[in-house]
Amino acid sequence: MKHTGVMTFTVGWGDCSPSGAVFYPNYFRWFDAAMWNFFDQADWPLRAMEAEHGNVGLPLIETHVNFKRPCRLHDLLRLETSITAFARKTLDMSHTLFNGDKIAIEASDIRFWGVKHPDGSGRLKAALIPEKVVTYFSV
Repeated sequence: MKHTGVMTFTVGWGDCSPSGAVFYPNYFRWFDAAMWNFFDQADWPLRAMEAEHGNVGLPLIETHVNFKRPCRLHDLLRLETSITAFARKTLDMSHTLFNGDKIAIEASDIRFWGVKHPDGSGRLKAALIPEKVVTYFSV
């Protein structure tokens, strides 16, 4: 199913730098929360996917952010997240953050289908994304 996850929230005091604008690392925290929210809203929470397919989350391997306008204390934000592409072992996600009716940030990231490495070291390795997952989010 084609799906867009949506989160709305208000910028809090602890989200801001002394200038009153959002401190930039918080955007990345919000993008990660939006990824989890995306799967929850699609009725296939990531924890359920992990239990069914043995993956260990969807670790981030690449990100790009285009800051278009600042967000400030008490701004009401809407963050829309979707999967834009699948490769064999990775998926691309987009994040569009709206401040009111204007786009404040456009971001994208690439995440890999992580499974525990067989050497027992605790490392992760990229594995093939199950066809069931690709089909579920592509139709």
